[in-house]
Amino acid sequence: MKRFIGFSLVLLVTVCCLASCNFWTNTSGSSADNTEANQKVEEMITALAENRLADAKALMHPQKADNIDASLAQMSEFLDGRKANTIEATHVSVNSSAGTAGKTRQETISYKVTLSDSDVIYISVVYLSNNDGAGFISFQLVLGIV
Repeated sequence: MKRFIGFSLVLLVTVCCLASCNFWTNTSGSSADNTEANQKVEEMITALAENRLADAKALMHPQKADNIDASLAQMSEFLDGRKANTIEATHVSVNSSAGTAGKTRQETISYKVTLSDSDVIYISVVYLSNNDGAGFISFQLVLGIV
């Protein structure tokens, strides 16, 4: 009887440990060359500058694709045909996790962007890849002092 109880407890602890597996990594200050968002930022700026709001909306994550039309139109109006001459990553943070719920990768990146008329703006993005899809969950033009 003691062996059965001991075996049951060991089995219970093992099952609990395996059922809650979640492995995550956090990489801060790494290179933007290894990020999925790097190319997508340029595509988003170009789509907004050319007032292709449907293309810009397609770059958003499926969970954020609703109720963003006004925000995309506002950013498109601000860019008004000005495209990006240079895009330089200033801060990169990548969080990855893999567990029983699937794989998730979230990239938080800040960019310094020089537009075609030599104006400088900053862009802050959060790019999410998970079971639901991939895309921006946040895309912000930052004006002012950074």
